[in-house]
Amino acid sequence: MNDSHVELIQVDRESLATLMRGITYFQGEFSLILAVCNYRTLREQIVQQLREQCPVQMRELVLEKSVQTLYTRIVEELGTEQPHALMIVGLESVRELDSILTATNQIREEFRNFTFPLVLWVTDTILHKLIRLIPDFHSWATTVEFKMTVDELILFIRQTIDEVFAQVFNARESVFLDNAALDLEKGSARCDELKSARQELLDRGVTLDLDLEAGLEFILGRIADNSDVVSRQHYEQSLALWQQIDDRERCGLLLFYIGLWWRNYAARNRAEHQQAAYRAREYFQQSIEAFEQADCPDLAAKFINFLAEILHRLNYWHELEIVAQKALVLHQTHYDKFRLARVLGFLAEVALSKSLWLEAKQAARQALTLLNEAIETISNPSPEQSSFLDFELSFHQGWYLFSLAKAQQKIGQVSEAISTLETARNRTKPQYDPQLYIQVLTSLREYYFQQGQYLDAFEIKQERQAIESQFGFRAFIGAGRLQPKQQIANPALPAAESQGKVALEITSSGRLHSVERLLERIDRDDCKLTIIHGESGVGKSSIEQAGLIPALKQKPINARSVVAVLQQVYADWADELAKCLAKELIEMQKGFPLTILSVEAREDDGSDFGIESPTIS
Repeated sequence: MNDSHVELIQVDRESLATLMRGITYFQGEFSLILAVCNYRTLREQIVQQLREQCPVQMRELVLEKSVQTLYTRIVEELGTEQPHALMIVGLESVRELDSILTATNQIREEFRNFTFPLVLWVTDTILHKLIRLIPDFHSWATTVEFKMTVDELILFIRQTIDEVFAQVFNARESVFLDNAALDLEKGSARCDELKSARQELLDRGVTLDLDLEAGLEFILGRIADNSDVVSRQHYEQSLALWQQIDDRERCGLLLFYIGLWWRNYAARNRAEHQQAAYRAREYFQQSIEAFEQADCPDLAAKFINFLAEILHRLNYWHELEIVAQKALVLHQTHYDKFRLARVLGFLAEVALSKSLWLEAKQAARQALTLLNEAIETISNPSPEQSSFLDFELSFHQGWYLFSLAKAQQKIGQVSEAISTLETARNRTKPQYDPQLYIQVLTSLREYYFQQGQYLDAFEIKQERQAIESQFGFRAFIGAGRLQPKQQIANPALPAAESQGKVALEITSSGRLHSVERLLERIDRDDCKLTIIHGESGVGKSSIEQAGLIPALKQKPINARSVVAVLQQVYADWADELAKCLAKELIEMQKGFPLTILSVEAREDDGSDFGIESPTIS
């Protein structure tokens, strides 16, 4: 341990002694002590030393993310008790920090009712907010700072980088590990700590090693929106640094991430799909080569299906056959039935491209069998596993069934092909890949039409047009119920931030003002019930489903998140409401205070479209 490290540790001990003196001196009266520390690990060590060394017994309060006011939360926690001292942590994690600080300043005199020292743990960022937003409250405080040493800061950065890479490498590749799972959400404590550590080292004139800079660039790419060019630029900078270090394993991962960025871009921007998909192909290919050079066949096996998938979408059949055969060997060595089933699905498509109908049928059936066997091995799945299984059943299984149906049709098994397509339609979810679902519907409609089932063919056509409109494949659907605009929700790709937007048809038709009026009424305390009425076909259901519900999902009401429950079935309304409510609550982030809004859709005869005055019963 060098001398500077010892010196800085001594400074922290002096700060600890100062903090304990303040707690001890102000017994029986209110005092505010701000303990400034940017790092959770350091704070936890100091808190532990306080428990062991401070002569005053302290009460501890950890603030929830959803807390609304500081003073009220303290009163709720203590009741009539007046402890010797109260220490509060978690302020950096609360969601409505600015409003909490403002409210604290407005009722600052109430804090004098407390007859004990109040120790409030804050970061540098929060300290600056206190000075800027509530200078009166801040003026009461004594400030005690705790700092990390240079060695500790470097170790913290290195450990964080290694943890993030380990999580990414160990995660299942078919589900994109989101920033919440990595504790890298914007504004999270971990992000703030990394930024603080980097800035402190710069302020002390310390230059980071290349591997640390490379790791930080990767993390910055993850923190950024993975649909934004800034994210890709961070990945490219990280890749350039890893290449200088010649770390081929991490180079392979960065090449994969850049390829995934282009794959995501191709999915979100159909006008540039071909070019973006080609770029993704290049990076996925280089990624597999880097893993092979690093002698990591397990990682090559893990990511090679992404290369096969993009080749499939580009209709590069010869290349796909070569990659699929290579993947087949890798997956048999590093055995995984889900991945192996996917390769058989690709081989089925290759066989179809070569008019080898019986080979295609056999490969598709083998893929379906392997998938079912793989699913049977998972009992009592976790929420993460359930999401993965849903993707396998509702997307990959759909591809295998579609390939099987095409092969059946080519060898004259028309009735079997129709039955297989009906199964694919029932089991496939359009949000995972709307193009697949549209292809299934298109083929099924053609068969129905050829069989003279014209009504079934017409209904399939209507459903296809609705899906095309919902996912932006066509601008208008004519007479029909509008749905909120959707983005592809493929779990293997980064999530889109614009899910469930108000439909363009609502905004462009001038009906956005009606949505805004509804939002204004819901926001008012005196409007408990709002009725939308009008003749059949004027757009009541459309304005609810494509306008009001998406808007509510984006706009909190009085700082509360809204659960909008759409009720359309009334035969067993209580059970149906419970199911709809449970489904929506699962999708909500835990910890928010919720406002439950029930939206009912009924067809009634009425006058013109409008918003009735509230009727309360």
